[in-house]
Amino acid sequence: MASIYDYERPFVCTDVVVFRIATQEADSYRKLPETKLSVLLYNRPCEPFIGKWCIPGGFLNIDEIPEDNVKRKLSEKSGDIECYLEQLYTFSDIARDSRGRVISITYLGLITESEVQVDGEWFIVNVGNDNQITFQKGDIELTQADLGFDHYNIIQTALERLRGKLGYTDIVFHLLPEEFTLTQLQNVYETVMGKKEVAANFRRKIAPMVVETDRYTSDKGHRPAKIYIKKVEGN
Repeated sequence: MASIYDYERPFVCTDVVVFRIATQEADSYRKLPETKLSVLLYNRPCEPFIGKWCIPGGFLNIDEIPEDNVKRKLSEKSGDIECYLEQLYTFSDIARDSRGRVISITYLGLITESEVQVDGEWFIVNVGNDNQITFQKGDIELTQADLGFDHYNIIQTALERLRGKLGYTDIVFHLLPEEFTLTQLQNVYETVMGKKEVAANFRRKIAPMVVETDRYTSDKGHRPAKIYIKKVEGN
């Protein structure tokens, strides 16, 4: 009988695509703030792909399950942030890492905008008409060639997953603060989807997922807006 030690053993790592919404204040108090989807990247300090931009991740320890590993890696880079995580896909191309056979178990992560203390940089995600993604931070614009490993493909897969789940789950609320207005909610939804929604249609669609409070916003220069919270079982 063959032993498991008779077989070559691949390395296993985890990688996580962390998205959040970035709000850019309007240049006029009459305009609403602009929202953008952003992703967490860091500049790789060593080979392979030294100087390229990558998503957080690392090799799996022998006594770790993948989810514990990805949480540990996020904690090392970002402290104790509250991050929604779900397993995304397993990337296993034979040549994805020049150091050897490395399989990556990837995750989709979502945090609210208030969670900003991270060891890395937030880049705005721009999707072109050809569905190619670029990443923008100030004067820096990254393309697929600027990312290490297969991390561009992982980000692309994560964005497709996020967009797909917006239509049939409440995943959008992981990008929002606990209290929000319907306009905020619609802005986040449209930002992720990359397209506009008719307000009346959107509000009918989202109505079963939210609960109206008796509070209003008090933003200077804007009409007070009703505050809502996510609907949970029992409220």
